[in-house]
Amino acid sequence: MTGYSAYQLDPGPLEPSVLTQQLTHRSRDIWNGSVNMILNTRRCDGKFWDLVKKYPIHPRILEMIELSGLYGVYRSNRPSIDRSLITSLVERWHPETHTFHFRTGEATITLQDVEVLYGLPVNGDPVLGDESIRTIGDWQNICQRLLGFIPRHQDFNRSSLKVTALNAHMLEQLQLPDLTTQEMIDQMARCYMFWMIAGMMMADTSGNYLKLMYLPMLEDLNVVSSYSWGSATLAGPRATRWFAHFSWTDTTKHVLKIFRDALDSVTEDQFIWEPYSDDLIESLPIWRVRAPIFCWDIVEVHLPDRVMRQFGLNQTIPTPFLFDATHFHHDRRGRPNKNWKLEHAQWLPLWNQRLQYVCDAPLVDILDNPW
Repeated sequence: MTGYSAYQLDPGPLEPSVLTQQLTHRSRDIWNGSVNMILNTRRCDGKFWDLVKKYPIHPRILEMIELSGLYGVYRSNRPSIDRSLITSLVERWHPETHTFHFRTGEATITLQDVEVLYGLPVNGDPVLGDESIRTIGDWQNICQRLLGFIPRHQDFNRSSLKVTALNAHMLEQLQLPDLTTQEMIDQMARCYMFWMIAGMMMADTSGNYLKLMYLPMLEDLNVVSSYSWGSATLAGPRATRWFAHFSWTDTTKHVLKIFRDALDSVTEDQFIWEPYSDDLIESLPIWRVRAPIFCWDIVEVHLPDRVMRQFGLNQTIPTPFLFDATHFHHDRRGRPNKNWKLEHAQWLPLWNQRLQYVCDAPLVDILDNPW
């Protein structure tokens, strides 16, 4: 046809200076129609919820969990997992900005979300420790003192403990007539807290082991609430690759397409930027700090200036964030005997002075906001 011009859609980004990893991003394959895989989740909290359903937590232990700042994790109960929805969100996650990219703009999980939804403290000391080299014998002694039992050698995998070993011990204790001493109460409280921290909040990809590095942090139960568990929970997944096994069933692929299409079709008036009611939250400045957050070997940066609409504020062009291409190529393996407070000494002052780095902006005006 005379005068006809062929147009070719460009998936973007047209400006590559921000999304520098787009050539290897999952969305590129989706654009080419070659990815319909569903991410599988690994979790080790099933036995925990079975346990508390059969044996409700003792009131004295529950009180200690409340004082620890971890009660919201227990109170939220076992979340159901929609793998297709999670997969469709992962496809929109960009590690360069630590945000999900939608048609309406960027959004992410913030310190506000983890504190409001789970009640986890965010304004506290970073979750860091001294990862001294410990033998299985050392860990057995620590477990005996803090948890009240000595796991077998075969219950350990380096510095991790089998979930089944902890579960068996707790079942045995809960069938006793009563937890008669304060030491027994403290030990059982640590069992619940340790499982929630290492098996839910900061679970690894094994699905059946709990990292013991968090256990010494529970020795003094009076200081557990002083840690910023909320920021640690947020830091961990940001620095973790999306490890996955895939399912190829037609049903899940069909549902995945529905979620993809739905997210592609979301308009500005449909996106709920502020899901929390005014009577539920107070405007805590800690939620809007642009500062590093920590979880042992992991250091990430909380970037609220990229998602200011989630705080009811006007979104402008955010401050550039330098992304390290080796971001995912580090873990704790092969790095024994580390004191993570010393390793992260250059970043800690920024967290300690976090209230000096609160992001602010005018209140959002939907009619005038071009973002």
